Amino acid sequence: MKSYEELEAEVNTLNDSISDSPYLNNLDLLKLRDFCEQADPFRYVCIDGMWKDEFLEQVMKEVAENQSWAGEKQFYGSREKRWQADWNKFPEHVHSLLSYLNQPLVLKIIEFITQEKFLVSDPYLEGGGIHSTGNDGFLKLHADFNWNEKLQLYRRINILVYLNKDWKKEYGGQIELAGKDSSGEFISQVALEPIFNRTLIFVTDDKSFHGQPNPVNHPDKKRRNSIAAYYYTAAKPDDSSDTKRIGTNYVGEDGKSLQPSLSKRILARLGRVLK
Repeated sequence: MKSYEELEAEVNTLNDSISDSPYLNNLDLLKLRDFCEQADPFRYVCIDGMWKDEFLEQVMKEVAENQSWAGEKQFYGSREKRWQADWNKFPEHVHSLLSYLNQPLVLKIIEFITQEKFLVSDPYLEGGGIHSTGNDGFLKLHADFNWNEKLQLYRRINILVYLNKDWKKEYGGQIELAGKDSSGEFISQVALEPIFNRTLIFVTDDKSFHGQPNPVNHPDKKRRNSIAAYYYTAAKPDDSSDTKRIGTNYVGEDGKSLQPSLSKRILARLGRVLK
């Protein structure tokens, strides 16, 4: 465990770099670290105003106007959710933000806050990039894949940057964090509005269930937009990833798996082929 003097020196070094950043606002790193360490149902931190508004407003505008999408999810685990992870298809400021999320300074900030070490960013943006969910769209609670075949690394940290101004609770689309409470009951313990310049950072493992199960319901049909990036480690996390899982584990509000039976999956695939 680091001494107070060592932590203070590390914070001072990080703060000097943050002050020179064209994109980041000042951060209370010790407060964020303390919150993350004690957070339930798993380690996370929510930061409002992490990014300079003028810069993030440009990102927001580009995502809202974006017409280039790699696909749209339409299945039991997620609906009406578009994504784009191709660096060549990103608008200018989106490209700048995602590039910055892969830079050493951001990794050092995340390592300090989460106390996870030796993080590696993913230049392929597997599962990351731009996310955009329309009305009636949702993402069921899930635990992410824990193994990246291309990188040959364990997934460890998620960072999500939300881009939705004037977003109200009744519009739905909350990001929820779920797990077992002190009585052993599986419940959603945290629900956060996806408001503009809100950044969520959390440790991901086989039990870090999260998602957006409450469908988007915007009266003007505005989409719920965000930027996502993920970080990895070579060391297998403790008490997790005993099996290298490359698929997502979707669950219901009771924590039980939503994975369709093999027969249903075969029928669904045949239906798509025969169309």
